Amino acid sequence: MNTIKIFKAIRTYARVDHFLNESLPDISRSKIEKIIKENRVKLNGTIISRKNKEIVPGDRVEVEFIEPEKKEYHPSGEFKKLFEDEHLLIIDKPAGISVHPGAGEKEETLLDIFSYYYPQINQIEGSDRPGIVHRLDKGTSGVLILAKDGTTMKKLQKQFKRREVKKTYLALVSGRMRQRSGTIDAPIQRSRRERRKFIALHDRDSERARDAVTDYFVIREFSGFSFVRLFPHTGRTHQLRVHLTFHGCPILGDKLYGRKENFERLALHAYSIEFRHPRTGNLITATSPLLLIFRDFLKKAIAKPELPQ
Repeated sequence: MNTIKIFKAIRTYARVDHFLNESLPDISRSKIEKIIKENRVKLNGTIISRKNKEIVPGDRVEVEFIEPEKKEYHPSGEFKKLFEDEHLLIIDKPAGISVHPGAGEKEETLLDIFSYYYPQINQIEGSDRPGIVHRLDKGTSGVLILAKDGTTMKKLQKQFKRREVKKTYLALVSGRMRQRSGTIDAPIQRSRRERRKFIALHDRDSERARDAVTDYFVIREFSGFSFVRLFPHTGRTHQLRVHLTFHGCPILGDKLYGRKENFERLALHAYSIEFRHPRTGNLITATSPLLLIFRDFLKKAIAKPELPQ
């Protein structure tokens, strides 16, 4: 069955494709043009076939997405569980797999695996990502919470929204931080030049920017890189990657925001998470040990003699 997504304009756009580019950031410009040409876009109930149609505040734009024919699915693996009860599941997410499908996503996601082994989550109403409470980037490994029912999902999402969940990340970053510990308080917005990327701003004047705050602590400095602990207070898309790039110390292995570094993946690991169980009120702390790839990298750096400053 095909799906319809509806968007309402709150400002004027010279062209409908510009409006859709902003409303559907995960879909390429060429794909949006194709959708328009295939008569799958309606403006205030009328099909449009021209991308240069003006959009004004209050306009209603409907986009039809054609669902591909589903094949029988068998997951490639199982979860590494850190905690589980009847209401929720905490897993150790591997790097290289997306939490949920993006626009045009065809690769297996954690949501695919979750819904296969826990089909009851498909009964959760009001969400096209049932059970997904928060997310980690595809290249990030570590602790991830999944909800098994709608009530648990809503209560956990509320905790995240109220910033009651304590998250700790470990990262290898290029160069040296300006101080041993500190706070990066810089709002984030999507880049106008490259839609896959986000940027941090020095001021808060932009209407599109959202507040973002990250505390950091330097565990150890090495020649050319640092090992740091990160505590995000907010959960913006790519927040840690953007903040560290903004700070002049991009995460090693970050192909989108950083430079070519001697690390084969994004060197970011969700080390621990602390929250109140949404049903019992008990304090839950889950930890994912630092992976071997990080430990080996650090051991080699420790064994290497430091150059004189």
